[in-house]
Amino acid sequence: MSPQTPTLIPALSHRTPALSGCLGKPHLAAAFADDATVHRLDVGVIEGVLHEPADRSRVVLGLHNPSPTEARINLSTLLPERADCTWRFLSGSMHTSDAADGLYVHLDAVGTTWLTAAA
Repeated sequence: MSPQTPTLIPALSHRTPALSGCLGKPHLAAAFADDATVHRLDVGVIEGVLHEPADRSRVVLGLHNPSPTEARINLSTLLPERADCTWRFLSGSMHTSDAADGLYVHLDAVGTTWLTAAA
């Protein structure tokens, strides 16, 4: 089970992906609707939030690195129940690397990124 704690207003919950037209897609917009579930994620120095629409068909993951240096996080460790998901980039600045223990997301200094995956 991932380290998720339900919360109403986590640090990133009020921010939305900054990709033009992104929230015009119904399957993504549903993750930011009033009936969506929002979980704050315990990821150390990185701020994380997971949005799930009411039908649980998809998740939208927001990650923010407030540090002045690059940071990385293992998605398989953060969300083990989604270790086999194919993540798609929505917006922000990042790069990924594969390792024996899973997929790592590398966030730029003071960077934010949004990803999505089908449930």
